[in-house]
Amino acid sequence: MGQRSTTTARLASFIPFLASLRGYHPGWLKRDLAGALTITALLIPEGMAYAQLAGAPPQAAFYACPAALVLYALLGSSRQLVVAVSATVAVLSAATVGALTPSGSAHYLALTAGLAVLAGLISLLAGVLRLGRIAQFFSPSVLTGFVFGLALVIAMKQVPKLFGLKGTGEGFFEQLWFVLTHLPETHLPTLLVGASCLVLLVALERVSKRLPAALVVLVLAILASHLLGLQARRVEVVGNIPAGLAAPRMPDMKWSDVLALLPGAFGIALVAFAEAIGPARMLGARHGYPVNANRELIGLGCANMGAGLFQGFAIGCSLSKSAANDQAGARSQVSSLVAAGLTLLVALFFTPLFRALPEATLGAIVVVAVSGMMEVGELRRLFRMRRADFLVAMAALLGVLAFDVLPGLLLAVGLSLFLTLYRASLPRLSELGRAAGTLDFVDMRHQPSARPLPGLMVLRPNEGIFFANAESLREEILERIQRNPRPVKALLLDLEVTTDLDVPGADMLADLHEDLENQGVTLLLARALAPTREMMERTGVLEKVGREHLYAHVLGGVVDYLARHAPQARDERALFHDGLHRLGTLAEDIEDSMPDEEREQLEQMRRLLRQAESALREPRDTGPH
Repeated sequence: MGQRSTTTARLASFIPFLASLRGYHPGWLKRDLAGALTITALLIPEGMAYAQLAGAPPQAAFYACPAALVLYALLGSSRQLVVAVSATVAVLSAATVGALTPSGSAHYLALTAGLAVLAGLISLLAGVLRLGRIAQFFSPSVLTGFVFGLALVIAMKQVPKLFGLKGTGEGFFEQLWFVLTHLPETHLPTLLVGASCLVLLVALERVSKRLPAALVVLVLAILASHLLGLQARRVEVVGNIPAGLAAPRMPDMKWSDVLALLPGAFGIALVAFAEAIGPARMLGARHGYPVNANRELIGLGCANMGAGLFQGFAIGCSLSKSAANDQAGARSQVSSLVAAGLTLLVALFFTPLFRALPEATLGAIVVVAVSGMMEVGELRRLFRMRRADFLVAMAALLGVLAFDVLPGLLLAVGLSLFLTLYRASLPRLSELGRAAGTLDFVDMRHQPSARPLPGLMVLRPNEGIFFANAESLREEILERIQRNPRPVKALLLDLEVTTDLDVPGADMLADLHEDLENQGVTLLLARALAPTREMMERTGVLEKVGREHLYAHVLGGVVDYLARHAPQARDERALFHDGLHRLGTLAEDIEDSMPDEEREQLEQMRRLLRQAESALREPRDTGPH
């Protein structure tokens, strides 16, 4: 019995859906079915529209979505997130494949499916290697600008459909110029259809967020197309959509194709993950379950591989469908599984119904869907809160518009990495002073009443010391000593925040010791954690600085300094004597309520107090030490 439960637990860790089924309540089924109907109602019109964004025929959505929905529901860690189609990923797919082969050809469709498989493999490998922490390196400000720019690119691609124009430019500004210069060629019936759909979509969404506005508009557009004979009026329609499903098979690609697709595949894997992890964590926090970033990578990877093997296109998370699924009351991945079944039914039996659907309607659906990605309010907030964040967001936005989607993505990623390294390289130091009447050493910026000790500067690096910030920290420390109004005899570095130390960081401490020694300043170190202390041992830093200058507490270093430089710190000695006495009395008062481990620490503190009191009674004026 125990072995069976162990096997079940391992299987549940591999397939998170099984874990969520353990506590499944029968009353949830009604809510999950409501979520499934909502997902399907949104997915069918948007899926067909996004397939065209990817340069694929509308039926490609019916090939990609069922497999993606099922695989993510089984392997992803979010219970409400919907992974099926994404406008962002669809445009990235079209940008990648369109640079290699003409749109609409058999080779184009094969490369589109192959790109989904490659992106899925990259995401799956990243999840297996536990690279989910990469999410913390995405600058939200940069992503805001990138997504805003991408939404403009997507919307601009649909404008010619709304005006009934033939042809378009390559990039955003060329497309804009094409539309402006060809406005006299606008096909009025097509414009009326597109404008009517846009107005109706916006109006229906304002009436109710739960109403499947896209599905309602799609049905009304098909009816209007039949009743008004729109195709006879030269309004472009979707036309015949083959019924059925594509058989799973590996896309027909050469190794040269694989190499050419790899940059775009990495971009899609990155964007799909960045697009999904935020909403997944938000939904998990709302419903009280954990979301694992590595499981998200695995779920997204398998979903993309499934979409590609069924001759579809690359997919991603849909924030609008996820939000609608949650609002409908979905409690588990059952909603996505049922939605996959409903989509299969539509693909098998109902595709002829879409034959008369105007292309302008699909264009309007895309424009309204991506308008939510244009977060003007967030840009305004960045402008008010911090201009630097606003500027990098605008740089990412303009990068997408000026250089196209993939270069814009690389620019956004590069900006995020640059900001991470730049901020890590800034020297963040706090100068500590003794709070009046206490033995506490606090940041003097936050407690103005705190005062430094004569001749002793106490500094605390507020982050780890490593290659990116080591040199800037050294320069800042030396500058502070030079700027100090009184001569500095000793520098005490509090290394409490330095949880790890690399070789360049250790080398910096050795160089700092030599620089200070040449100026007659003694380097003291306090609160070095075990990994930091071990690195200082291995690199010989501790030998250079002197083991006697390494203290377990800041207080120990300060007391030793005062004992050695008593004439310069006579007033401080008196205050310290009083403070040490009061601290010892406090320790005696609370000893009875302490557990054994804390009593051992108390005994160590007593020994320090006795040494400090002895040093203060008999000061050792030995000069710089």
